[in-house]
Parts: sequence; structure tokens; C-alpha cells
Amino acid sequence: MQESKTPETPEEPPPIPLSQDELTPSGEDRDREIAQQAVRSFNSGDYEGAIELLNGLSDRDGQALLTIGLSYYKLGDYDNAISFLEEAAEKDGNDFLARKFLAFAYYRQDNLGRSLSNAEAGLSLKEDPALRRLYDRVKKEMERQEDYVKEETLHFKVLFNGYEHGRLSREILGILEDAYRSIGREMNYFPSAQITVILYTKKNFSDITQVPDWSGGIYDGKIRIPVRGLQGNERALRRVLFHEYTHAMIHSITPKCPQWINEGLADYFSGGYTETVGQVIPLRSLEGSFLGFDRKIVGIAYRESYSAVSFLVERYGLYRMKEFLVSLSEGRDLDQAFSSAFPMTYDEFVSTWGRE
Repeated sequence: MQESKTPETPEEPPPIPLSQDELTPSGEDRDREIAQQAVRSFNSGDYEGAIELLNGLSDRDGQALLTIGLSYYKLGDYDNAISFLEEAAEKDGNDFLARKFLAFAYYRQDNLGRSLSNAEAGLSLKEDPALRRLYDRVKKEMERQEDYVKEETLHFKVLFNGYEHGRLSREILGILEDAYRSIGREMNYFPSAQITVILYTKKNFSDITQVPDWSGGIYDGKIRIPVRGLQGNERALRRVLFHEYTHAMIHSITPKCPQWINEGLADYFSGGYTETVGQVIPLRSLEGSFLGFDRKIVGIAYRESYSAVSFLVERYGLYRMKEFLVSLSEGRDLDQAFSSAFPMTYDEFVSTWGRE
């Protein structure tokens, strides 16, 4: 059983390229020039640079606030994203993008009520497939979670059906705290935001996530696990939870990690495989989601991802892997981030590793 899928879900909004005309601050020509630089920074993936430029404007209009909010969203800073997007929506009640990304940001923070209200407001302005899927999903989740209860620690919040999963929740919290400590020590990184974990029956998991039946768990901003088959099997439970927690940790550093590294690192921390393989599938074909693969191919994809990542970690150390992830979070592209962390280019690695 494979544990996971990509953090980017079918509901996740696509990239939002902005035009030079979308920022039209009032004020002097200098502000207009800064705004245009910010658009270029945003479109190139330098979200921190866009925020820094727009914070320097003498007069921030609704479009500037929107772009700051979108930049924070892309950086995974949902508190600041909500703050600026709410201000943008207040300045312009008909701002579709502000409402759309407020719906997604509130969803990421597990505030389903506000997510739903912003999705409704956005859809009243414009029909949008991604937002419609989010709206439908939030409504379904609210219905399914009506009788759920929660238990939490400083780092995790577990939602579950108290009748079906009550005894399991404490065990899950204990294992997750263990993952937080042990993986945190190895990576020298501890996410600050509380992570939501939702326990499902197999049917509810399938209905909510719509992932292939080979998936034994998912991280899409929340850890979602079907608990059937895990009760009374601590070894399998630890493997799934360590795997999904690793995805959550990676996403808190950067949402832009190639999937083979994301899955390979998750398998590395959750126990890995007894045998490694070479490059059976071209690694460049494993940079995106594995969801389209059938059960046979996906098994090879996971094992190969683990093999490539374990090679990098054993040869160069986990600190280099963290360096790579941080470089991605700073706006560097894949090639730049890889060569800044490892003594080779990305192209050199994918062209040579595992081909002997």
C-alpha cells in the first residue's frame, strides 16, 4: 500500500500570472515603477521580493494588497495571506481573486465556515472550476465532520469520529509527536504551525479525497488517513504517519518540491525499502504528481524516488537536502536550488544517476 500523494491537490488554484496593468497604485511615478517590478518578481516566483517591493509603496491600493496576499499564499504563510486578502476584499467587494484565495487560505487553516462563505462569494462573481471543486469539497467535509471530535497537542490537531476512532487518536498523537521530534532533529527544522490530521473510514476517505485506491494516506494541507487496517498495527501506523508528516514538514518549507524528492524523503523517514533500484522511469517524469500512475507503475515510482533520495542523503547529508528545500522557498528555480545545495547541476544528476 502506498502512503501518499502530492501536497498539491486537484483543488489547488493554478499559478496566477499578473499583468503589468493589474497593479495601478495612485501616487507618484516611482510607485508605479515599484509596482511593475513587483509584478515581475511575482511572476518569476520571487514572492518575498514582491512583498518587499509592495510594502515600500507610499499608497497601497486594492491590487497591491491583493498581490501581497497572493504572495504570502504562495509562500504558505496563510495568516498574512488572509490579512492582506481580507483588506483587498474590503476595498473591492467584487474582487474575485481575493475571495477565491481567501477560500483556499481559510481551508488550509481548517476554518471551513469562512472557506465556504468566501467560496460562495467568489462563485457569485465568477464561475471557476477550482473554486467550485473546493466549495463542493468543503460542504461535504462539513457534513461528514458534523459529529467529529478533536484532540490536540501544541503541534497537531486530530479530528475523528469519537465512536469509531476514539482510542486510536491518542496513539496517533503520540506517534506524530515522535515524528515531529525525531525528524526535526535530523533535519534541524520544526514547523511552527499546528498540523491538522483527519481520520476517516475507508469510504469517507475515498469520497472526500477522490484519490486512487492504492493510496494509504494523503497530505493536501492536512494529513488525511483511512484507519481501516491500521488499528492494532502500530508498525504500519507509524510508517504512514511518519510518511505523511514528512510531506507536511516539506510543505511548510516550500510547496514547490519535485514529487520524486517529496516522496523519496517521506519514504526515507518512514522506513524506506530493503532494496534500491536505478532510474527505471526518467526522474524528470517524476517531478509532478504520481496520481495518474497505475498500481504497478506507482510502486516503481516510489521505490525509485526513495533510491535517488537515499543516494543524495547518504552521499551529501540531510543538511544539503534541507539547503535545497530552503533554496526553493527563496524563489530559486529547480536547477538553481539543486546546484546551490549539491556539487552538480540538476541536469547532471538526472542524466547520470541510476543509469549504470
